[in-house]
This record gives sequence, C-alpha cells and structure tokens, in this order.
Amino acid sequence: MKRLTPTLREFCEKEELLRLAYVDRGHPRVVPVWFVVIGSDYYVGTYANSPKWKAIKRRPSIGWVIDGGEQNKYKGVSVFGEAEEVTDRKLRARIYRALGEKYYGSADHPKHIEVWGEVDDPSSVYVRLKTEDGFWWQY
Repeated sequence: MKRLTPTLREFCEKEELLRLAYVDRGHPRVVPVWFVVIGSDYYVGTYANSPKWKAIKRRPSIGWVIDGGEQNKYKGVSVFGEAEEVTDRKLRARIYRALGEKYYGSADHPKHIEVWGEVDDPSSVYVRLKTEDGFWWQY
C-alpha cells in the first residue's frame, strides 16, 4: 500500500469509527468499532466472548475502512489483511490507555473502566489489524 500522506494519517487517527469487515458463518459482516493507531499499526478492542471475536479467530482475514469528509472533499483508506490478538502485556496496557484517552479523555475515566475493565482484564481482547494491502483517496 502506498504510504499515507501526513494529512490523511492525521485524519485517520482522529476519526472515531473504523468499519471492520470479517466473515461470520460464511457471510461478510461489517461493524463499526473504536480503534487507535499506535506507530503505524491499527488496533481495536472487543470482548473475549463476543461473536465478532469468535468469528475472527476462526477466520482472521479482515478488511477495514476509515472514511469521511465534507461533500466533495472526501478522504479515507480501505485496507485488507489479517487480525492478530495482542498478548504482550505492555502493548495491551498501551492500547488500553490509548483507547481511554481517545474516547473518554483518560484511561481512568469510570465509563472506560466500565467498558474495558481494568488494564489487564482477561474479558477484553485487543487486536492488531495487520495490513497486507490497500488504497487511499483524497479528493
């Protein structure tokens, strides 16, 4: 995939939703999810017992889109690759904190803790979206 422009990278990092596509019981499914960008990698979180995570574990091939803009000034990225569970404790903690800061202003916010549990809660799964290829647009 061609490298993102700085403007497009900033746009993607600030967007609230990433649309994640995966295969569930033989059919494509697309769901909006919260996400964070750390370095050049995209990460999402979900619950360990969620149907989404169960389907992704069975078949880790995924795609995702981040898009938006105003009329006649659209931009976005469309990517495909594989999902990989994050098991490293330090990286899990970093993702947890980044999600809290992005969506609640702090990882200590009570609602963030209600949604994700404590920093190393085993009921939460964090997933790296490994890019294989994709494209972007800005017009």
